[in-house]
Amino acid sequence: MLLKMNAPSCSAVSRRAAKAHGPACPCCRPARAAVRVSASAPAAKSASVGKDGLVRIVDEAQVRTVHIAETMLPTRHGNFRLRGYKHSIDGGKNFVEPTAIICGQVEGREDVVLRVHDACFTSEVLGSLKCDCAEQLQMSMEYIHANAPGIVIYLWQEGRGIGLANKIAAYKLQEQGLDTVDANRALGLPDDSREYTSVRNILKELNVKSIRLMTNNPRKINVLTELGVKVTGRVPCQIQAGTFNKGYLEAKTKRMEHMIDNSFWSVDEADAAAKVTADKAAAAAQLAAAVEKSA
Repeated sequence: MLLKMNAPSCSAVSRRAAKAHGPACPCCRPARAAVRVSASAPAAKSASVGKDGLVRIVDEAQVRTVHIAETMLPTRHGNFRLRGYKHSIDGGKNFVEPTAIICGQVEGREDVVLRVHDACFTSEVLGSLKCDCAEQLQMSMEYIHANAPGIVIYLWQEGRGIGLANKIAAYKLQEQGLDTVDANRALGLPDDSREYTSVRNILKELNVKSIRLMTNNPRKINVLTELGVKVTGRVPCQIQAGTFNKGYLEAKTKRMEHMIDNSFWSVDEADAAAKVTADKAAAAAQLAAAVEKSA
């Protein structure tokens, strides 16, 4: 199946972003024909063992990642190539649909910035303040647009792979005082059950030679490296904590070894950032009131 469409010209969100684009940028010219291709893995088994002893095994002989189509997507962060895939770890009996959000020409390139982002319905759709996922997604899209070429691979692995319903159950336990790690364990669930064979296969299909991973999570670096992805560097993706997620970021830092500077989640810093935001809002309201009164 062939898909071909004309892409709108790039609308760079900043002067810095504009420099990342040019006549050869795929965002600024008609998309090439997209053809279905398959990137299958070597016949072997890989297993990840969590700190709680639970094991998640992926039979590599059953792993399939198939490219379906590509389109151009205008967003508030700029224009991106959006590539859809179907991915299965059981030979095609069941599948999920990872997507690659691409800015620029990544094919055949080295040191491509990559953000591997897992879905978070509660923050990205409902606007939850309990985590930093929505802000990380926004940051990563803006970053790859300003520093093209780059990729955000979006995976449907809610709640570090435990699913939305289990995540809600974990949130209920967090209301009773457990942190994000202990809540999972109290439910008999692993700390992190995400798998990244689709990422390896998508990068292979795109012929990306090496990546600089945009992450705070050392597990992602280790797992992708074990899968054969060449990781040449790391780009931090740190978000300033607020009142409702500072405990979550602290737990990720202290208990899951995420590389987050303490200033991003400590009580004093988070409260200070919240106060600055509130002060700015108050000043803006006062200015608006003064303008209205003078009018």
